Amino acid sequence: MKIKSWMTIGVVIASFILASCQSTPGTTVIEKQVYIAPKVLIEPLADTDNDGVPDIIDNCPNTPEGVVTDEYGCPVAVNLIGPLMMEIRVFFERNSTEFKVDDYLTEINKVAEKIREYPELITVLSGHVSKLEAIQIQVASNKQADQIKFDNSQLARTRVQLVKDRLINQGIDADKIHTFDCGYSMQIAPNDTEEGASMNQRVFGTVMEATEIYANDNYSGAHSFKRYKEVCHEF
Repeated sequence: MKIKSWMTIGVVIASFILASCQSTPGTTVIEKQVYIAPKVLIEPLADTDNDGVPDIIDNCPNTPEGVVTDEYGCPVAVNLIGPLMMEIRVFFERNSTEFKVDDYLTEINKVAEKIREYPELITVLSGHVSKLEAIQIQVASNKQADQIKFDNSQLARTRVQLVKDRLINQGIDADKIHTFDCGYSMQIAPNDTEEGASMNQRVFGTVMEATEIYANDNYSGAHSFKRYKEVCHEF
């Protein structure tokens, strides 16, 4: 009888011990590992010509320094600098007076509209050829007329006249347009690439108040009115 009692007590004690081993304390905290995403270092997109447009979307990757570009890295036709000052850039095909972009005429019309609004504005246009075109001009001048397919000895002047005529047709007074034939004296880009040469096949224009052009001549750089008079032929 005593043995059975002791066995019963032992079973009860064992049951309590087993139950305590299987239960989880209420204060137990299960630690969770926090996932930290790895940091990815992205290098800045390359911009070889420093025009503010990454090479990956730059359609004109070798634009000369200082030339204003659009969102695709190509030179803009008209740049509004201030309320009464604009720049005009028109680029041409090789040995041609054909515009590289058809929209240039539309842009020139916008300039004419601005000039009509402010009659005191003066326009200065300069025509330029690339060095490659200049070499062909020299070759052409040493041959008989029937031996060459083109004569672009007046190419820079013809390009300027084209833009000037467009402004006149839009109602601008010819007396307020100064025109210069600069030939290849003002190259703005290397001629060893097609794009570089095309940057030099251009007409550059400035529109500003007469006092800015004649008196102060503070439009600095190669495109100043004073500089044109020194190295270009006014016509």
